[in-house]
Amino acid sequence: MLKKKYEIITAGLTKEMIISETGLQVQPHIELSEVRVEEYEGIIIPGGDEIHMKEAKLLFSVIRQFSEQGKLVAAICAGPYALAKAGLFKEISYTVTIDYQKLDCFPVENFVYTEVVQHANIITAQGHAFVPFGLAIASYFGVVNEHNTNFYSGKGNIMMENLLPENM
Repeated sequence: MLKKKYEIITAGLTKEMIISETGLQVQPHIELSEVRVEEYEGIIIPGGDEIHMKEAKLLFSVIRQFSEQGKLVAAICAGPYALAKAGLFKEISYTVTIDYQKLDCFPVENFVYTEVVQHANIITAQGHAFVPFGLAIASYFGVVNEHNTNFYSGKGNIMMENLLPENM
């Protein structure tokens, strides 16, 4: 939904190929050190193993900059770990895949066990909630509609429904 209106740029701590826990390979377009916050509408932090983010001070700084400028800061699965390390959860509700919530950087009192939590420009999601997470991001940018929501939520496909004999 975003690709029609926005160019998606991937950034990594380095430009080395990133391999997800499911084997998906992603080649970052740029290094995080090249990110100029004023040039982007937001930042989305994927899940995975937080071990790669443990000492990523530059990442935490970039996240704070996006937040301070009121731009989208979204994270799913273990991604909220980076937001917690950036200090974003001190006064707002968040969600994170429960195993990660046990880490010492999360204020327990602000944890909400639900698929997606949005507080102004900050969106967090449980790892299994990738569809609601994507829809929340699309909604934030104003590019979601009823047909997209139904399609991605598994509630219908208007293109296929229009081809049914009773609709022709």
